Amino acid sequence: MSKKGKSDLSRRSFLKTGAAGAAVVAASAAFPGSAVAGGDAIGKPVEQCHTWSWEAPVKPIPERHVKNTVKSDVIVIGAGLSGLAAAISAAENGASVQLVDKNPSWAARGGHITAFGSKLQRKMGIDNDYRQIIRDWIAWAQGRIDEDLLWLFARKSGACMDWAIDISEKYNLQVTMWEGYYKGPDYTEYPVTHIFHEKDADLSYVYGNSKGIGNVTLVPAFEKEAKAQGVHFNYKMPAVQIIRDEQGNLQGIYAGKPGRYTRFLADKVIIATGDYASNRELIQRYSPFTLNADAQIYFPNKCNTGDGIIMAMQAGGAMQRYEPHAAVIHLEAGAASYGFLHVNALGDRFKNEDVNTQSKSCTKELEPDGIAWTIYDKDWADQVKYQVDNNLGGGLFYGQMWQPWGKGWNKEVEIMTQKAHIKDGKVLVANSIEELASKMNVPVENLKKTVARYNELYKMQDDPDYGKRKELLTPIVKPPFYAGKLASTVLTMCGGLRTDTSLQVLDSDGDPIKGLYVVGAAQGEFFANDYPTICPGIGHGRCLTFGRMAGMLAAGKNPEKLIPSIDL
Repeated sequence: MSKKGKSDLSRRSFLKTGAAGAAVVAASAAFPGSAVAGGDAIGKPVEQCHTWSWEAPVKPIPERHVKNTVKSDVIVIGAGLSGLAAAISAAENGASVQLVDKNPSWAARGGHITAFGSKLQRKMGIDNDYRQIIRDWIAWAQGRIDEDLLWLFARKSGACMDWAIDISEKYNLQVTMWEGYYKGPDYTEYPVTHIFHEKDADLSYVYGNSKGIGNVTLVPAFEKEAKAQGVHFNYKMPAVQIIRDEQGNLQGIYAGKPGRYTRFLADKVIIATGDYASNRELIQRYSPFTLNADAQIYFPNKCNTGDGIIMAMQAGGAMQRYEPHAAVIHLEAGAASYGFLHVNALGDRFKNEDVNTQSKSCTKELEPDGIAWTIYDKDWADQVKYQVDNNLGGGLFYGQMWQPWGKGWNKEVEIMTQKAHIKDGKVLVANSIEELASKMNVPVENLKKTVARYNELYKMQDDPDYGKRKELLTPIVKPPFYAGKLASTVLTMCGGLRTDTSLQVLDSDGDPIKGLYVVGAAQGEFFANDYPTICPGIGHGRCLTFGRMAGMLAAGKNPEKLIPSIDL
């Protein structure tokens, strides 16, 4: 089957599982009767004539449909990490805050959070060259971002992390650093990744199952702190329209359901609604390559429909200047890749496997039918442990998700995870390469030839084919043999609304919409080309840092003076 044919059928499961329902509620309320962004069933082609649905004229909310009016100093849209950080900061600085969210509760996912120069890093003796990290990041984006935003993050993220740690300790949480980052000579991840967890949590990560670890512990602590600071929560209250008067002054938002809207009045609104990975139309417009992915993972499921982005564009805001947008695409839904031999559906090796999970996910999509496998033998667990613990390799889906600082790679946990992968068919097992090829449905003789060549490279301790480091060449000779199916997974879209260091939404002329702020994954100008995995958790890092700063700004304070900067 051709790749095009496959992509239209079975591969693209994340684009086939129903409609982006929450977006339908929000967007249809904004302009009843018009085409709705994300409103078509996921997987169906979006019929596009001349305009995108968010470009349709917005019909005002009739006054008879407004059942309540609430006044405050600040409105925050979204109860995720960035929204809660913003709400707490605004309330701490004397503002009355209304928080609205379409979901029945807070939203949290993942758990890696980047920060530079936090007190935890200082305590652990972790000293990075933060100037070099930013230079590497700019190079990764080829300069197609707002460098001032990156340097602002670099200066302020450590103190914002310290603030989050202080809050977490009030609610009996602890924090550690992640040790599983990639340590190659050409591609290296930096030790900047913080993990929050409950005091007695087991930091093992067996087949994606963990308890008491990550943002699912931090975000509810933030919710408790926000309530303690007087923030008023409005759950099951989808924001549908930003209100500006005839002079363009920001007045607030409409939120709720058709026929019973609430008018929230404030001259400061913070958009913290997340990304748009569950909105097919926005992806088609801004990041069509992302449609090639095998799966999508987000929590709450399918709620990241770009509602805040759409509302801001309808109110005069612009998307970031550089396209196409980047995306977080990792091997989350498949088997762990490690650094072993990778082959495609033809049984051919197609790359140097000494790269990060983002690169593997995207490169895989260019192979026939987007199929790829990682091949290894009986000694795999000892080989991976040696590579990770000796700083030869690592990173997500090579190292381990919650590997705490100083503990090393957990062989027993990984073996348990592999058993679960075998049970659900993500890892195949065979006693010969011929049997393995048959189970993989790849040409037997071709796979035998590929494995034989790889074993030859191991004996040579050289890889003239793809230039892989000899330290990562391992033989495939001892049965049982394993084939892990690699599945690319969209976690977050990394493009968003145009902004600058004021954190306000900018219009197409680059002028700010006064009082309208954007933080977290709805914010643009921060990523370009690809997600920079050199800083694992950088997406959550900007949620925390810019969420805190936007809350202060909305409360009329100056974060440049109130938040300490590290010396760069």
